[in-house]
Amino acid sequence: MKKFLFISLFVLTALCFTCGCAKSVDYLGYVSEKRTNIYMYSNDGLEIKIYLSEKETPYSADGIKGDVAPLTEIFVSLPKSYDEVNISVCKAQGEMSYRAVENCYYLSLADSGISGEKVDVTLTCGDESNTYSAQSVLYDGVMDCDGAVKCVIDHDEKLFESLTESNIFCGEIYVRLLYDEGCYYYVGVCDRDKKINAYLVDGVKGKIIATKELNG
Repeated sequence: MKKFLFISLFVLTALCFTCGCAKSVDYLGYVSEKRTNIYMYSNDGLEIKIYLSEKETPYSADGIKGDVAPLTEIFVSLPKSYDEVNISVCKAQGEMSYRAVENCYYLSLADSGISGEKVDVTLTCGDESNTYSAQSVLYDGVMDCDGAVKCVIDHDEKLFESLTESNIFCGEIYVRLLYDEGCYYYVGVCDRDKKINAYLVDGVKGKIIATKELNG
């Protein structure tokens, strides 16, 4: 009887220790991509989208977090095509490249200096130059990227515990702000086998709207 009680106590202690280790891991330290803001302008067939992120460089969906650096990506869709399109917004400026598949112009750079509720974007298309005001999609009540990740951890704690060994998380996390008449977050958890568990999170309520498993 005493032996049984001792073994039971040992098993319970081991389980508590294991769960405690998993919960003590700073999973936010394994985020290899974080899209923190989006700026948008749209009118008369002209659309501007600016994504502010911190992203692993070089990017590799392998379940291992690499070095993360700031990244600004700018997409511009125009009602007609031009041989040359240049853009200027804060520190970001330069000639945009044309992407045939998306039918848009694109520019990426590390340090853009973009911040605040809105920014002025100057587009020079051929000989014509115009300035537009792009507005941040963020509004009162929207959680940040870390908050979205924490919602996923609370929702699927077993997944994070299964990928945690000796206080090390064997995976990497992607979190991207999305906007579609409201703010949402995509959170992807990629393991060492390149399998991704993806979650769509309501940006205000923190509710998990949808989940999906993807194979890398």
